[in-house]
Amino acid sequence: MFNLFFVVLIIIKFFFIAYFLLIFTFRCKLRRIFYSKMTKINFFLVNKDNEGRRLDNFLFSIFKKGIPKSKIYSSIRKAKIKVNGRKSKPDYKVQVGDKIGYPKLQQKADINNSPNLQDHIDLIKDSIIYDSKNFLVLNKPPNYAVHGGSGLNFGIIEIVRKIYKYSENFNLAHRIDKSTSGCLVVAKKMSALRDIHKQFLNRSVKKVYECIVKGSWPKELKKINNKLDVQMTNKTDRKTIKTSAGKESITKFFITEEMNGYTKMTAIPQTGRTHQIRFQCLDAGFPIIGDKKYFLGNSKTDAKRLMLHARQIEFIDNTKKVKITSNDDYGLTDFIKSI
Repeated sequence: MFNLFFVVLIIIKFFFIAYFLLIFTFRCKLRRIFYSKMTKINFFLVNKDNEGRRLDNFLFSIFKKGIPKSKIYSSIRKAKIKVNGRKSKPDYKVQVGDKIGYPKLQQKADINNSPNLQDHIDLIKDSIIYDSKNFLVLNKPPNYAVHGGSGLNFGIIEIVRKIYKYSENFNLAHRIDKSTSGCLVVAKKMSALRDIHKQFLNRSVKKVYECIVKGSWPKELKKINNKLDVQMTNKTDRKTIKTSAGKESITKFFITEEMNGYTKMTAIPQTGRTHQIRFQCLDAGFPIIGDKKYFLGNSKTDAKRLMLHARQIEFIDNTKKVKITSNDDYGLTDFIKSI
């Protein structure tokens, strides 16, 4: 009797496992069908000439400069680009007959089609304030994105690559907001990029910002430490919020000059969160004037531009400590004089 009960138990268990496997398989097939209906997948077939090449290098040669390298890497990482229907790695050596599938990728706009291109090139060339064999630092004008995309033909990095010959390996070492002006570092080679990324990771890069806020900043408020996260407001726009689940965000603040209804501040971030200084000023009740995203009342219209300037940056360039200062603040000083 006991043996019969044991056999029946095994049969029931087998049917349960088979049932769940059947449901799982059906759902996976349904998901693949749905995805194929929603997303058109294109294919490359690897020929003899390309056998043994790394997957990333093979894709770079196929797409030329039409697709940003960062987009190709992220598509491989997220399995949007697959080899023989499976997720792969950038260093995979492709074989003859490999079927490489990829969705429609957004083509990068051609900088050469931009109006007044030479004017932009001249402006950015004049803004370069440091140039070595490893890095260059420029005093970025406001309202220039650091890279092209989202409808922009170009950004700072695309213009820099037009200025310098043999600049394909020039890359942004970090980013600052489109509306923010000031020190922006570009690495000239991959070894320099890896080196400064380590410096950022170790928090050994020192950055100093200047800003003008609405109201009289309290003398006792010298440090803000809160937890910030980024929330997407739509498909392309994002906004920083304060939340207990966010990342620790620390900035030191010092009063530089007090004016009628405004305060000029020095801000020294200890962390590098998205819109960190802008949000923290707003959260403290003293928004940066000219900020169209983080504002109170009419603070966003008190100035024609966001009054935030990356004044200084300090880092190691090939064992040598360098401190770069951008003296032209693109209107902060003029605003103070006009009050």
